Amino acid sequence: MSKRNGLAVVAAALLATAALPGLASAADMPPPPPAAGPSMTGSLSIYGWLPWYNGKAGVNGLGPAKFSGTPIDILNNLKFTFMANGEVRWNKIGVYGDFIYLNIADKNATPGPLYGSAKLDMKTLILTAALTYQVYEDEAGWIQGVAGARVWSIDTALNLTVGINPAASASDTISWVDPVVGVRLRHALSQKMFLTGTGLIGGFGAGSDFMWDVFGGVGYNFTPAFSTTAGFRAMGVNYSNSGDVVKLTTYGPLISFNLAF
Repeated sequence: MSKRNGLAVVAAALLATAALPGLASAADMPPPPPAAGPSMTGSLSIYGWLPWYNGKAGVNGLGPAKFSGTPIDILNNLKFTFMANGEVRWNKIGVYGDFIYLNIADKNATPGPLYGSAKLDMKTLILTAALTYQVYEDEAGWIQGVAGARVWSIDTALNLTVGINPAASASDTISWVDPVVGVRLRHALSQKMFLTGTGLIGGFGAGSDFMWDVFGGVGYNFTPAFSTTAGFRAMGVNYSNSGDVVKLTTYGPLISFNLAF
């Protein structure tokens, strides 16, 4: 072997020896973690609710007049309605909203003995906005705590015909905000079927004296993104302030169509 070739062999051996620790360190390093998927998820539901209802409504000291009805009465007296809810969630924290608008007239409200008859028109907007926190989660479902506010705005017109008292009428927009707290949950019964529920209470004298809202239902997943839910919802509120009165209880079947993203 020539002197030049011998020097080349020695140089190559030295380079290989120097590189071995680095190669060993690279081999010992764990593989990079997989890229994280999107952390934001959400849902949007459009629903229809046909409840029985009863209560009292007074405007600017006039009344209150009693009213009640059935789902058939709502269909007969309904002028317009829209109902939707949804949630956007980042890991455990989310923002939840529920929207109800109902324009209905009751021509058979009861004014009491001082008037002949009563007609009540109510345009009702109920908007709920809340933060949610996932307090429990497993492969079958989850439980969330809820805290936020519910805005009520009821455009009310009350017309009383002559009786012992002369005819009278009054109209006003009765609005207030209730703090609300509660829970939401979902539990899978199978790959297709699931249970879902929501329970809220609020008011506590800050807006209304008290309000409550509960829903329970069974759902079916047609696809991972689209499902439908059928169940029962009941809601009540008791509000009075400066001659304005709204006492309302509603309960009945609900069906929704849901889109997950």
